[in-house]
Amino acid sequence: MPQYRTQAINLKSYNLGEADKIIVMYSKDHGIIKCVAKGVKKAKSSLGGRMQSFMANNLLLAKGRNLDIVCQAENIESFHKLKTDYDKLSYAFYCAELINVFGTENDSNSSRIYDILFETFKNISIFDNSEECMWTVLRFKLKLAEYLGYAVELDNCARCNRAEKKFRTYHFFCPETGGVICSECFLKSHKTFEIDKRHIKLFRDALCYDFPFETEYTDKNLLFSSFNILKEFISQRSDKKLKTAEMIEFSCQNSKCNYG
Repeated sequence: MPQYRTQAINLKSYNLGEADKIIVMYSKDHGIIKCVAKGVKKAKSSLGGRMQSFMANNLLLAKGRNLDIVCQAENIESFHKLKTDYDKLSYAFYCAELINVFGTENDSNSSRIYDILFETFKNISIFDNSEECMWTVLRFKLKLAEYLGYAVELDNCARCNRAEKKFRTYHFFCPETGGVICSECFLKSHKTFEIDKRHIKLFRDALCYDFPFETEYTDKNLLFSSFNILKEFISQRSDKKLKTAEMIEFSCQNSKCNYG
């Protein structure tokens, strides 16, 4: 039975019989992979906690007819702090769901997608407050969309491809067309979001930096309105309804945030 090695992050699992589990992972070299972890539910299993969700491992896998088999797993990162906080766990589940929905097997961009997922889980784990965590989730969504070929248009009108006046003073974002739109195209569009230059600057900076370095990026209303804009942008590109976004909205309501 041929074997191969890769790095992968566990996304979710299913029980298979009394002792085994099917693990869905995102790997650095092969995109989405589904593997059987044999005997993992037994107390003396050598795989043990390495097959829990949100664990990054170096793996030795054996090729199977339908599902590959986990032979060895060496933990790289456990992201343990995100598992002890409800809000952080909500962010992690949301990002994992995005990968499950949009990730594919043998994706040519798997290395970049794996790296941004690893960075995102790491930052959610170590960041101290919800604003920083929301920033890294926004960055994740923007980068993932870029790697999938759905990059958000922030420079020219996403509908007619022209600049709004000479200073590009856009005031609207259309999730369906995939970015900012000019005043004329706003009249022809359906669901749109009203935005200002702060949103555009936030999106541009989040594409470049993994940490919110400006004080305005601690504005919860700005962060969560940006989250909702990108949530609609992503939902327009998926046939499946994303469920875990509601977990984040619940957390935001508890922290008394207003939504854009």
